[in-house]
Amino acid sequence: MNSATIHIDLNDDYVLSDLSTIRDESFPVYYFEVIEGDNIRFVINAGQYKDEIMDILQKANAVQSVKPLPDSQLLITKRSSGVLPIIRDNHATLRKMTKFEGTHRTFNIVVSDRETIKEIIGELEDLGTVQLEQLRPVGKPTSILSARQSEVLELAYNEGYFDWPRRTDAETLANQLGITHATFLEHVRKSESKILGEILNNELPNQNSITSHR
Repeated sequence: MNSATIHIDLNDDYVLSDLSTIRDESFPVYYFEVIEGDNIRFVINAGQYKDEIMDILQKANAVQSVKPLPDSQLLITKRSSGVLPIIRDNHATLRKMTKFEGTHRTFNIVVSDRETIKEIIGELEDLGTVQLEQLRPVGKPTSILSARQSEVLELAYNEGYFDWPRRTDAETLANQLGITHATFLEHVRKSESKILGEILNNELPNQNSITSHR
């Protein structure tokens, strides 16, 4: 598995691009998650422009909701600009959008191998100019999980527990393993925590750098 940082300068303007008319600098993303369909949810600090930014986003068809949070932050739920479907269709995981500015977006993804990242970059080029900044190997999950955790996680993955929508449920898988529902969930959560920690704390040097232009 590899963790990759991707920059893309989109050919077209999307709703987040409109925010550059208010603030001519990048917006760091403090929280990010992929939700149902091709939608994403994230938090930005709007600062003194909170009301103006809310007004722009609330008028956009691609935005489902904008909720004010303390300290001038906004929780935004919107449809992806097109990056998410490409990453998902290539069986990679969009872990985070780290920042955006104008038509520029920066993403972090988890991908199985170098050939897959090349496929993703090739398809993303239909949306704009793409640069791969970092490609870091991530330790195999089985190297950081206990034998039981690996068994639980492998079964959950193979049976579609992590698919959307899910093809099975926790209780069914717990019965197959001969453990309780609560024990199954505990194994999954601990495994996810270990794997995410491995990704976030990986400090290996850059292994590759690819820049491609349309």
